[in-house]
Amino acid sequence: MMPGRSTPEYYLYYSVMICISPGVVANPVQSDQNRPQYYSVIAENDIYAPDGQDRHYTNGIRIAHSLQQKNVDGWFIWPDYFSLFDSNPQSRQFEIAFGQNIYTPEYFLTSNPVPEDRPYAGWIYGELSVSSHQPGMIEDIAVNLGIVGPVALAEQGQKLIHKLVDDPKPGGWDNQLHNEPTLLIRYSRSWFLTLFELDSLKSDLIPRTGFNLGNAFTDAGIGTVFRIGNYLPEQDVPLRIQPGLSGSNSYIPIRKQEFDWMWFAEIQGRAVAQNIFLDGNTFVDSMSVKKRPFVHDLATGVVLGFGQSSLPVYFSFNVVWRGREFELQQDKDSFGSIMIGIQY
Repeated sequence: MMPGRSTPEYYLYYSVMICISPGVVANPVQSDQNRPQYYSVIAENDIYAPDGQDRHYTNGIRIAHSLQQKNVDGWFIWPDYFSLFDSNPQSRQFEIAFGQNIYTPEYFLTSNPVPEDRPYAGWIYGELSVSSHQPGMIEDIAVNLGIVGPVALAEQGQKLIHKLVDDPKPGGWDNQLHNEPTLLIRYSRSWFLTLFELDSLKSDLIPRTGFNLGNAFTDAGIGTVFRIGNYLPEQDVPLRIQPGLSGSNSYIPIRKQEFDWMWFAEIQGRAVAQNIFLDGNTFVDSMSVKKRPFVHDLATGVVLGFGQSSLPVYFSFNVVWRGREFELQQDKDSFGSIMIGIQY
C-alpha cells in the first residue's frame, strides 16, 4: 500500500484536486464536428532537471481541456475585443485549465522566517484561454483567477510529497504568504518564420512577445524559439506554467498514423514590475524579498507525437534555466517541465 494514504494531508490535498478536475471537462463551446479535442497534464519540478535543487519554484501542476472551434458566438466572442488581428482568425483553440504552484526558500527545514530568501507561497487557479490562428501567426489571450495563501494547500501538498519520497519535512510553512485573490490577464503573440523545408526535415524560428497584467504577475517579455523536426505545426512549443513567455494552450497537433518529433531551444527575457511570490502580499504585511527587474530563461527540449494509435498521444520534456529573480539569490534556478496529452 502506498505510504501516507491514511494521513489527513492526503485527503485534504486530493479532495481539492478531485473537486476541480471535473471543471476541466466542461466545454466552453461546442466543438466543430471533426475537429479534435485534447486533454493534457503539465508537471514541473526542480527534481526533473539534472542540476535542480529543492528550492524556490519547486513544483507546479496544470490540468487542461482544449478544443478547436472555427465559429463562435455569444459571450465567447470576448477575445475579439482584445485581439490585435486585423481580420477574423481562421480558427480558435479554447482551453480550460486548473493548476497549483508551490514556492519555498532554499533552506526550508527551519521553522524560523528566512528574510534573505523568497517566502513560502502556494497558488491555486483556474484559467480560460483562447488561441487565435492566422497563417504565420498565433495570438493568445487568457484570463486567470486564483488565490495565494494557505487556501492553495501548498503546505499539505509539499509535506505529502516529501513523506511519500522520504524527504525531510519542510518546517517553515507558518511563514507563508497570506490568503489573497489573484487576477491575471495574459497576452502573447508569436510569428512562424520558415528556415528550410526538406521532405523529412524542417526548421523554423518563432519570435514572440507578450505580457502579464495582474496582482500575481505584471511583466512584459520578448523571446525566440528555434525548432527542427519532421513536423512543425504553427503552434507554440509546449506551454510552461507561469511566470514565463509561452503560449496559452497546451495542445499539440498530431498527424494520424504518423510519428512526429521536434527539438527546440529558446531564449527569453522579461521586465518584471510585480511578482507576488517575491514582493509579498499586496494589501497586508508579509515576507518578501527585493526582486530583480529583469529575468531571463533558457530552455531546450523535445516534443513527440504518437499518432498511430486510435487515441493519439503527445509528450514533451524540457529543461529550463532561469536567471536570478531576487537580489540575494545565490545562483540561477533550474527545473524540468513534462507534458502528456491525448487527442480524441
